[in-house]
Amino acid sequence: MLRLKLDELMHARRLNANKVSEMTGIRYPTVRDMAQNKSKAWSPENLEKIMVALEIEDISELIEYVK
Repeated sequence: MLRLKLDELMHARRLNANKVSEMTGIRYPTVRDMAQNKSKAWSPENLEKIMVALEIEDISELIEYVK
């Protein structure tokens, strides 16, 4: 199963879903669901916006595989 590490990244950077929403232009409920891994699908556009906003270079910093 693929899992987003967005919650961990936000915590490490002292950000909340509202702030990430403002930084990326992604709706707050979408960011919240992504952070809680409740989203069933992630759009490439949203993943890219998050990577740019959080200055992430490698997708593995954002997504991990969990058996």
